Amino acid sequence: MKKGIKITIISLGAILILMFILPFAFKGKIESIVKTEGNKLLNAKFDFRSLDISLFKNFPKASVTLNDFWLKGTGQFENDTLINAGQVTAAVDLYSLFSDKGYDISRISIEKTLLHAIISPDGKVNWDIMKPDTVAAQTPEDEAEASPFRIKLQKFVIKDLDIIYDDRQGNMYTSIRKLNALCSGDLSDINTMLDIEAETEALTYKLDGIPFLYNANIYARMDVDADLANNRFTLKENEIRLNAIRTNIDGWIQFNDPAIDMDLKLNTNEIGFKEVLSLIPAIYSKEF
Repeated sequence: MKKGIKITIISLGAILILMFILPFAFKGKIESIVKTEGNKLLNAKFDFRSLDISLFKNFPKASVTLNDFWLKGTGQFENDTLINAGQVTAAVDLYSLFSDKGYDISRISIEKTLLHAIISPDGKVNWDIMKPDTVAAQTPEDEAEASPFRIKLQKFVIKDLDIIYDDRQGNMYTSIRKLNALCSGDLSDINTMLDIEAETEALTYKLDGIPFLYNANIYARMDVDADLANNRFTLKENEIRLNAIRTNIDGWIQFNDPAIDMDLKLNTNEIGFKEVLSLIPAIYSKEF
């Protein structure tokens, strides 16, 4: 009896030691792959302060975290940061770390991030950072070996995301502060049901300098039937709240690049003067 307990304790101790040691064995390899693959795909400058690997955070998955990640454009946008993320974490299948066939990513989490999208007065955008697509020239064998990362997402998490959309050509400005969102579903399948929940603390929208929304609180929870093969998304049960206005939407959206087809119907049961008044920016309250 005592011998069995002793063997169990020794075995657990050995496993814990391995869980501490193994991340150091893969750290340099994964850090090199991230930078190599990023340079292959992006026509932009990017870097991160450090890369951490943990076998405890999302066990039995391995967690790979980029700390203080930033991404900048080139040319006229070389001084403008497109993305500045405090932490970007990916949950990687533990067994794939021991394989040469690639890494299976099932969960991505982004925390404390600023996304700053800009359209310049001449119509150029700072998010056009992908290198020319060469997929059409590849054979199926080349595609299979194109990247060591295989995205098999089951969950996508956003915490404290700030978004600025600055359209200097159309004189339009949008600010979203403290967006928190969760999307779960099998994103590796061509047909899947997505469960989405999101809320932003404050949304501001200005056109020609006039604020049409100012620090509006928005909440959404929806089930989406996603046909990823045809880029068609059908809204199922959902709830949307804009300040005091509660509503839901029936219908579908299909992305046919560059056009977007849709058939949507907005439903609501309760909209009174009080609810409408909740949308009016405070700077206009004296007039009302």
